Amino acid sequence: METDKILAVVGQQLHWSEQQGAAVRMLFDGMVAIKSEMAEDKEEMKMMVQEVRDSVTLIDAECDLMQQAVRLKSIELTKHRFKDSNMKFNEMVGRCRRMIWSKLKENFSVAKYSHLRRIDFEDAIEFVKNFQPEDYI
Repeated sequence: METDKILAVVGQQLHWSEQQGAAVRMLFDGMVAIKSEMAEDKEEMKMMVQEVRDSVTLIDAECDLMQQAVRLKSIELTKHRFKDSNMKFNEMVGRCRRMIWSKLKENFSVAKYSHLRRIDFEDAIEFVKNFQPEDYI
């Protein structure tokens, strides 16, 4: 009779252990599913943030800096190329400036320079700084 009691207790303990194991397994499976879902959500969020970053255009201060860079570059190019020329300086600066704007917009596939994406701002400034009309003639 004593062994029957021991077997009953051990059987009950085994039953509880199996129930606990099943509960732990369900908890573990749920955690794995949550982790997987969170990883997918994180990737989706990254893509959404990148889409937003890619679509944000220049702010006013960046537009001003772009205008200043084009203005300085057009004056610099005109001074170096037409020092001894009888052509009107301002007219040549204007031609040079229009060419820079045109090639900048063409290079970055925008209709207006203010439509440049903010993530392209540094590249656009470098484009202007390194602009040489001879590259497009």
